[in-house]
Amino acid sequence: MEKYHYKQARVWLAGAEYIAQLANAESENFSVAVAMLVHAIIKANDALTFKFMNMTARRHDDTRRLFEELIKKNVLPAASAPYAQIIQDAITNKAKAEYRVAYFSKNDFDTMQRKAKKFLAFVEGIV
Repeated sequence: MEKYHYKQARVWLAGAEYIAQLANAESENFSVAVAMLVHAIIKANDALTFKFMNMTARRHDDTRRLFEELIKKNVLPAASAPYAQIIQDAITNKAKAEYRVAYFSKNDFDTMQRKAKKFLAFVEGIV
């Protein structure tokens, strides 16, 4: 099942990249694409938590806590701790993109895309 979550994460990432390609410099597409990147990160984390805890976050805000729990239980190495900040950045951007209707630029998208790719590559090496 963890591979299913990871495959969904890859689809969210691909969808975000496609939506961003359609955007012009001032497009609302970047907000949608950032929200999709957030979901890619959350689903990738679901792959980890399902693999090791047989559960996924019930609320998006639980995603970071569950990731940190994997580190505390020594399931993930302590060196994985910086990835928790990527998860937190994703959760923060989710609220901005989906609820506060914040503006996201191409640079914002590019930054979040790098973080998403980095996190997904980390997860791929585990699941």
